[in-house]
Amino acid sequence: MDRSILVYILLAFILLKQSSAKPRPAALREQQVNDGASVSPLNSTAITHGDTLKSKDYWERLVGTPSKLSLTTKKKGVLPTWKYNLRKFDVVPFQAWLRKYSLLDQSVGKPPTSSRTPPPQPPLSYICGVYLNPTYKFIFVRNRKTASSTFLTVIKTFMLEKGLCNVTRDADGLPQNNCISRMDPEELLREGRDPDAMWRDYLVITSSRNPWARAASGYQFTFDEWHRRDGGCQQPSFLQFCRDPFIMGKLSNLFSCVGRREGVGPRNEGHWNFDFCHVEPAAACMMDQEGRLVVDFLIRYERLDEDMQAAMELINSRRPAGLPPIVIPQTSVWRKKGTAATQEDINSTDAAAYVYAGKYRECGYDCVEALSSFYAADLKLFGWQQPKPPTPED
Repeated sequence: MDRSILVYILLAFILLKQSSAKPRPAALREQQVNDGASVSPLNSTAITHGDTLKSKDYWERLVGTPSKLSLTTKKKGVLPTWKYNLRKFDVVPFQAWLRKYSLLDQSVGKPPTSSRTPPPQPPLSYICGVYLNPTYKFIFVRNRKTASSTFLTVIKTFMLEKGLCNVTRDADGLPQNNCISRMDPEELLREGRDPDAMWRDYLVITSSRNPWARAASGYQFTFDEWHRRDGGCQQPSFLQFCRDPFIMGKLSNLFSCVGRREGVGPRNEGHWNFDFCHVEPAAACMMDQEGRLVVDFLIRYERLDEDMQAAMELINSRRPAGLPPIVIPQTSVWRKKGTAATQEDINSTDAAAYVYAGKYRECGYDCVEALSSFYAADLKLFGWQQPKPPTPED
């Protein structure tokens, strides 16, 4: 073979090796750790997290184990626009499900039995919280009770400080911003933009939380929002809630426990769906009609600090030219941390991941088993299995 050809082959091989060794954003590099989830090497405490879980008791592991769905996933579908279109969202399927399987079903609220067929997963009671950032070209699916407010606040605060967006007032005098706001498919279409194409092209981020911890958080959060606590508005027991997570919504609507307040839903509806949507399964807002995943990146509540940092690195790696990289401040505020974390003076989601262990320890395995059916879709999506009853060693 001609010597010059050999030289060219050698040079090509060297260049190929150099290009393949080019560093990628930390958010895109993954390694398996012993808590079962894929995390970025950015997380220097990854092994520590796994060791910490092993040192916990049954009830702490129950509420503190994060999603097994890896941080960096690959979306395979597009969220149907009807799931986040406020004008076209149909509440009738949820109301029909609630009537049939929750109001008229005499087995609701009773211990599960092997002969009872679990009801189908409930339809959405309210639109998915889909937020659009056209500047940095990403979409955020806001699952409730998963520290989503903290993520949105970091983005908005950074962009306001850099003069990349602004806050105005709507017709009712309430603040609104163009930093990151609800994704309105009809408005996008009027502007000549295809929301489905944007979903395919933009980075799509969401957040998750252990379903047993999220359920307990929703139980307390919804009750904290009631302005009445007497008569029919007394808080049901945690076991009653676990056997029927929609009991908070049924009581608040039947006995007007809530009153008028800001929240989800048009103001003239009295926010009837608030107590339902804050406990309903999250999987419906993360999958299309065929059950395909519609997100690229998952922030885990139990690993909030490092996962948010990894998410920012991924956003920054894809940002349009000329934009500054988003930086998380050292003193970022954990938004809406909840009554339990406030009462116990907990200031990180790492510690807060275990705050509801006591509720399940007191209630027992009945609560664990009762919620497993209700959150079946979430358990499947995030890679959890229904835990077996605790042993004497636990």
